[in-house]
Amino acid sequence: MVLVRWPTDWNGPKRLRGLLDVGFAIYGLLTIGLVATFVITGLSPHAFAKGFSVLLFIIGSVLAADGVLGLRTGMDKTGRRFRSGPAARVFAGGKLAAGVAAILLLCVGLAL
Repeated sequence: MVLVRWPTDWNGPKRLRGLLDVGFAIYGLLTIGLVATFVITGLSPHAFAKGFSVLLFIIGSVLAADGVLGLRTGMDKTGRRFRSGPAARVFAGGKLAAGVAAILLLCVGLAL
């Protein structure tokens, strides 16, 4: 979890943003940049696939880290939904599995 503003007037976890949300924002900006580079400079499809697989590292690491933190704390905030207890641990396990799958896809993409 990442605190968005200065922690004055703490009202609970409403101002917290999940690591997943921050990672997806960075991933989105970098993907737009990669597609723009592909269109403007004539980047080869092979290089585009390698660049996209490197971007999977961002998603994979963010999902894995958010999953591990959710399993340890028993809290999960995805989007505007805050979960705690067993439901949060189930979502965290899913995030961890998705993160491992994304990192495996990164390895496949770099082996191209």
